[in-house]
Amino acid sequence: MKKDSLICFRVCRDVHETLTKIAQEEKRSLSSIINIVLTSYIKERKLFTGIKNERRQYPRKGILAPALIKQHGSGETKLETGSITDISLSGVRILIPKEAKFDISTDPQAAKFEIIFILPPENRPINVTCESCRIIDSDENIHVGASFVDANFHSYKALQTYLI
Repeated sequence: MKKDSLICFRVCRDVHETLTKIAQEEKRSLSSIINIVLTSYIKERKLFTGIKNERRQYPRKGILAPALIKQHGSGETKLETGSITDISLSGVRILIPKEAKFDISTDPQAAKFEIIFILPPENRPINVTCESCRIIDSDENIHVGASFVDANFHSYKALQTYLI
């Protein structure tokens, strides 16, 4: 949703400190947290018709988790590093540093890759095969939106437990 309006208002110090703490914990901006809180309140009251229904089958959850990435079927054992920034039951968004020697493509023949990561409450590694769907190139990183193609039972069960 486009953010094209500015609102300026005062709140008590406790509310400000609490919102700031939530923003730091979720690694979001204070503005983003306030927008989420206000949007949730408006949706709850069913007063706002401007918010469209989510098109995604599964909602995303923000997360910051390091990940190891391996080109699928490449035969190489070298792993690259990245960071997962959000996750759902159907896919993931990953930040890959520009200096990584990893070839990401949306071409169906070369789009598959494997990621290994640990969800915050777990100590077991989760290993899933992904297929890149969207690639956005920024100054320092490459943002990759990928859908899950294959995961073992234990990995998918851990994802379900974390997300639901």
